[in-house]
Amino acid sequence: MRFQRRMTKLLGHINGKFHLLAYVSALLQLSRLDANTNILSMNRLVLLYGPPGTGKTTLCKALAQRLSIHQNSIYKRSIFIEVNSHSLFSKWFSESGKLVLKMFNQIEELAEDPKTFVCVLIDEVESLTMGRNASFQKHEPSDSVRAVNAVLTQIDKIRRFNNVLVLTTSNITEALDAAFVDRTDICRFVGNPTTHAIYSMLFDAIKELQRVGVINREQEVEPFCNWDTNGCNDESKCLWNL
Repeated sequence: MRFQRRMTKLLGHINGKFHLLAYVSALLQLSRLDANTNILSMNRLVLLYGPPGTGKTTLCKALAQRLSIHQNSIYKRSIFIEVNSHSLFSKWFSESGKLVLKMFNQIEELAEDPKTFVCVLIDEVESLTMGRNASFQKHEPSDSVRAVNAVLTQIDKIRRFNNVLVLTTSNITEALDAAFVDRTDICRFVGNPTTHAIYSMLFDAIKELQRVGVINREQEVEPFCNWDTNGCNDESKCLWNL
């Protein structure tokens, strides 16, 4: 029973990723069918949030790759654009908003080709979409507010392209502007890895150290998926306790 509970928890974590893929795939399909966006709100905007180092960016890249494979019968090519939020800020007044506008103009140029699937990843999006109310209260420069306004305006503008998907990640959701969060189609929390996932990562690391001869190969550690209700060997127990 203990083993079954562990596996159920692990499978639930994996199914969450498949649910995200299925949701975004359905979103793209509805967009291609020209569904009425006044009835079905579809901005093709995804937000993954959670603590730093939990794999949000990696998950976005994997999602973009999987979608490009699924959409290869519809689009001739797929383009992945990774945006560094910090690079869009300038020391010159009002320049940040112009940089945001320039970036989205380049995305629009690519999206003009209906046979091209464009996937945009904006990492640490809180840098671009900081809450405007908090900015006013802290008397921050109005240039940051202009950058937020530019991002929101351009997200609304690219809605007319049904071949564009915007993926975003954030470590500080409390700082995000409410208008940006309201535009997202799905907000998914990405937490720390489960105990089973950590075991699997350490197992792979041990196997690699054994391959290069750093760890004795005679000390065999069992992969978690091979465990049974009768237990495991001593090396695997030590790793599990760790």
